Amino acid sequence: MRAVLALFLIDGSNGLGMSKTTAVGLVGAYLSACYLTALPGGWIADRLIGARRAALAGGCAILAGHIVLALEAGTAGVYAGLVLIAVGTGLQKPNMTAMVGTLYTDHTDQERDSAYSRFYASVNAGGLVATLLVGWLGLRFGWSVAFGAAVVAMAFSLVVFWFSGSLRETGNRPGRPLSPAEAHSVAVRVVWTIAGVLVVGPGLWTAGLLTLPHVLTAFAVLTVIVPTVCIGRLLRRRDLDERGRAGLRAYAGLFAAAVAFFCILDLAGSSVQLFAADHVDMMGLPVTWQAALNPVMTIAFAGVLAAVWRRVKVSAPAKFSTGLVLGGMSFLLLALAASRATGSVHVSLLWLVGLYVLLSAGELILAPTGLSISHKLAPAGTGSQLVGLFFLAVAAGDAIGSQVATHLTGAVLYVALGGFAVVAGLAMTAATPKLRLLTGD
Repeated sequence: MRAVLALFLIDGSNGLGMSKTTAVGLVGAYLSACYLTALPGGWIADRLIGARRAALAGGCAILAGHIVLALEAGTAGVYAGLVLIAVGTGLQKPNMTAMVGTLYTDHTDQERDSAYSRFYASVNAGGLVATLLVGWLGLRFGWSVAFGAAVVAMAFSLVVFWFSGSLRETGNRPGRPLSPAEAHSVAVRVVWTIAGVLVVGPGLWTAGLLTLPHVLTAFAVLTVIVPTVCIGRLLRRRDLDERGRAGLRAYAGLFAAAVAFFCILDLAGSSVQLFAADHVDMMGLPVTWQAALNPVMTIAFAGVLAAVWRRVKVSAPAKFSTGLVLGGMSFLLLALAASRATGSVHVSLLWLVGLYVLLSAGELILAPTGLSISHKLAPAGTGSQLVGLFFLAVAAGDAIGSQVATHLTGAVLYVALGGFAVVAGLAMTAATPKLRLLTGD
C-alpha cells in the first residue's frame, strides 16, 4: 500500500486526482490510523477475546479492505477500504507483537531484544516482496490489479497464521477479562459515543466544517490527546507500585522520543515517494521500488544488530537517542539532495540509498527496542495494551509529520524535521542516565 497509495491518489486518469499536498496529508492520516487503532486492538485482546483471535479478526478486516479497494468503487470505496485496513491493522499489529513477547517471557532482556529484531526483519521481508510486486503491478497493469494482489497475499497469510503451531496456544485467552460491571460500563460508553457522532457529524457537515483538511487536522490533534490521556490513566492506577510507576514515567519520555522519530519515517511513503517521482533518476527502475530500499536496508542490518544485542548490553534510552540522530541525519541528507534538484534537474538514486541507510538503521535500533521495552514495563494484564500504546507514537508521528508536510515542502521540510530529530536525540543522550535508573537497565 505504501508503495502505490500516494501515486494512486494523485493520478488524475485512473486514481482520485488529488493535489500532492492533500495526498500527503491523507496518506499520513491513513498510516497514523493504522497505528492509532492499535490501542483499542490491544484492549480488545487483553479484556475480551485474546491476542490470537484479535489478530485473526484483524487479518479478515484487512482482507475485506483490500477487496473494496480492488473493486474500484470510487472515492467512497477508497475511504471505506482504508478504514477497514486501518481497523484490521489495529487489531493485528499489537497482538502479533505481544505474542512474540509472550514466547520470550522466561528469557533475558537481551534475548528478547534479539527476538524482536528478527521479528522486525521478517515483517520487513514481507514488506519488501509486497513493495516490489504491488508497485510493479500498479504501474504496469493498473491500481486495481495491485490491490487485487494484496487480496491474494493477505488470504494466504491468514491461512499460514491459522495453521501456525507455535502460536496456536499463545494468546487464546484475554489477560484480564472484563467483569460484568465493567462490560456494562463499556457498553454504555460505546452507545453514547456513537450517539454523539450521529448528532454532531451531520451538524458539522451542514456547517461546512467536515472537510478533508479539517478532518486531517483534527485527527492529528487526536493522536496527541489519546496517548497523553492513556499514559496519565496508567500512572494513576492504584495497583501500581513505585517501581512500576517509575517505569511508566520513563516510558513517557521514550514515547515522546519515538514520536519525533516517526514524524520522519513514514513520510517515505508520501513526501519522499513524490520527490522520487519528480526529481530522482531511478535508472530505469519503477519509481515505486524506491520504497523497497527501506526493507532492504532493514533486512541487511537486522542480523547484525540481533547478534550485537545478544552480546552487548545497550540501554533502551541509548538506543533511542542513536536512532533519533540517525533518522534526523537521513532527512538532512535528503534536504541537501532537494536543494540540488531544482526545476527539471534529477539527482542520483544514490541520494535515496544514503537516506535509507541512515533511516533504516535508526528504525531498526529504535523501533524493536520500543516494542521490547513496552513488554518489559507493562503492568500486569496490560501487555497488549502497552504495546498498542507504543504504536500510538507511530500514529502521532505520522499525523504530525504529514501535517507539517502540508505546510512545508522540499528542503525546508526536510531540514525542519531532520534538525528537530537530531536535537531530540542529543537531548535523549543527556537524559539517558536518569532514564536508565527508571527503566532498570
